[in-house]
Amino acid sequence: MCTATYVPLATNGFILTHSRDEKAIRPAARPPKAVSIGDQAVIFPQDPQSQGTWIASSARTTVCLLNGAFVPHQVQPAYKQSRGLVIPHFFTYPSINAFSAAYDFDHIEPFTLLVAEAERLTELRWTGQRLFTHEKDPNRAHIWSSVTLYTPDMIKKREGWFGDWLPQHPNPTVDDIRHFHQSAGDGDAETSIRMNRQHALLTISLTSIVQQDGDAEFIYEDFTQSTFSQQTIRPAYAIA
Repeated sequence: MCTATYVPLATNGFILTHSRDEKAIRPAARPPKAVSIGDQAVIFPQDPQSQGTWIASSARTTVCLLNGAFVPHQVQPAYKQSRGLVIPHFFTYPSINAFSAAYDFDHIEPFTLLVAEAERLTELRWTGQRLFTHEKDPNRAHIWSSVTLYTPDMIKKREGWFGDWLPQHPNPTVDDIRHFHQSAGDGDAETSIRMNRQHALLTISLTSIVQQDGDAEFIYEDFTQSTFSQQTIRPAYAIA
C-alpha cells in the first residue's frame, strides 16, 4: 500500500521515490543492507515478517512494488508466499523479459511491480490470474498509488498534485521530490502523499534511488525509527 514517483534526469538517469504506507502495528523494517544476489550487489530494507522487501536496487536496476494490480481485490485465505519476496527473486533473473516469462506468479496476491533501468521503465501488473506488462516512457515523469488503499478519485487527485508540481521543478533534485512526497496534499491527511489514517495506517518510510552514470544512490528514511541512511552502489560494489 504505497505511492511511487519516477522522475527522469536530464543527464541520463532517473530518481525513483517510494512512500511505504503500512499498518502502524507492523514491526519495524531492518535497515537497507547490501546482499549478493547472483553476480550483483543489491541493496534493500527488509521486512522481518516476510523476509522480503518493497524496494531494492542494484547499480543498474531499481525495482519497487505496490499492493494490488488494477482494482481492489478479494484477499484469498492463503498465498504461497509474500509479495515482498518477488523483488529478491527478480534479481536472480538476467532480464525483465526472462523474469516475466519464467517466474511462477501463481498463488501470489495481486501487485504492481515497477522496474527502472537506464532508458527503460517497465510496469508489470499481476491480477492473480494474469500478468500485464506495459512499457512506460522513461523520458516522462510518472506517479503510481496503490489501488488497495486509494480510490480512483483519490488517485486522480494525487496525479493532479504531481502534475502541478512538475512545471515548478523543471530540473528536480532528489531533495525536491522527497519534499513533494512529504508535503503534497490538500490538508486531508488520509489522502496526502505522506498519509495518516488515525494512526492505523500511515506512511512509515521514504526511499529514493538516484541512478546516474552507472551508479545508484540509495536514500532511506524510516519515520517510525527516526533513522536516515544513504548508500552508493557501483557495478564493482564490494560487500563486506
